Amino acid sequence: MPKHCVWLLVTVWSCPGIKLKSEIPMKVLSLLLVTLLVCNGAVFADQAAPAPGTPQEQSQETVQAAKVRTKVQKRGIGEKSLVKAKLVNGAEVKGYISKIEEASFTVTDKRTSQTTTIPYAEVRKIQGPGLSRGSKILIAVTVVGVLSAIAIGVTLSHMGG
Repeated sequence: MPKHCVWLLVTVWSCPGIKLKSEIPMKVLSLLLVTLLVCNGAVFADQAAPAPGTPQEQSQETVQAAKVRTKVQKRGIGEKSLVKAKLVNGAEVKGYISKIEEASFTVTDKRTSQTTTIPYAEVRKIQGPGLSRGSKILIAVTVVGVLSAIAIGVTLSHMGG
């Protein structure tokens, strides 16, 4: 179970001033279970990964390179095509796309004008400016969890007295 879901449970059950009765209303229990299911689904979505060196991993690398190439071509070139590329070796390259080729693309750092040519196969993740989709989902799940905890807390406090 994810840490933030455990925290949610502990917070709800240990809130001062909340007196739990022997029976929890079905609505509260349902709300708690839905919150846990949403948290678990969001956290464990990308867990399965192939073993290193297997043909499945190699085909995934090819698929990943094709996805990166598509994203780069979609962004186009120019100073408005800002990207942040996280590479397989752990390095991170930021700048704008200045050149697109068949097997690689070039990123130019806006401040230093230094260019870096990056093969598509070397890119683990590429994104534009702003938050990634995963970050936005995590924020939304956290907000839903907090609001659920508040709703459960208010409901339980009204039950207690």
